[in-house]
Amino acid sequence: MDLFDSKLNILKREYEKNLIVPLVKQSPQFFLCPIGLIGAGKTTVMKLLTKKFSLIKISTDDIRKILKKQEYNFKRAAEITFCLIEKYARQGYSIAIDADCVRPSKRKKIEKLAKEVGAKIIWIHINSPESYIINKLRKFKHTWLFKDSNDAIQNYFARKPLHKNLNFPFIYTFDTSHRDLKKQINKASVLIKAKLRNFKKHPQTYQSWQAPQVS
Repeated sequence: MDLFDSKLNILKREYEKNLIVPLVKQSPQFFLCPIGLIGAGKTTVMKLLTKKFSLIKISTDDIRKILKKQEYNFKRAAEITFCLIEKYARQGYSIAIDADCVRPSKRKKIEKLAKEVGAKIIWIHINSPESYIINKLRKFKHTWLFKDSNDAIQNYFARKPLHKNLNFPFIYTFDTSHRDLKKQINKASVLIKAKLRNFKKHPQTYQSWQAPQVS
């Protein structure tokens, strides 16, 4: 069923109960924004990077899980996600957006908010091989988001066209099919920290930034 306005704030507050709000705010403020298909490993990467920095991780899937539990559809999941992103961004917190930020409309909203609050944007790409993702979706025990593995794989191919000809200034590209994910996280963290230092020195730098890839 649809989620009406009268229940939206109640659901938002329920989700917020589980948010981990850091005691120290990241300076300069930034948004960590991933691009990656279902099964590529976005949540895994975002969890690890959230621990490296003083970020609030806001997850669209976690919001969907609450909606599902209360028998609502997912039509307003993205809206709720962005409401929470905006709330904490305007309080000066840096945000890890645990969602695929590939759609132009979503990118536009993120960039507009970043400009309004003076935050920077760091884009990361989670780009694991298709064979790895399909095998993962096929073997995964699907419990709530998808009916079964076929439903999950169908979703993957439905969203795949959105990931063609990407034009994002990625700071780093992850491949979670490799066993060296910790090493990848460390490399990405070095680049992010270096860029944050650069932002402090040059605060007028455009929100997004592109760095050379580290192999």
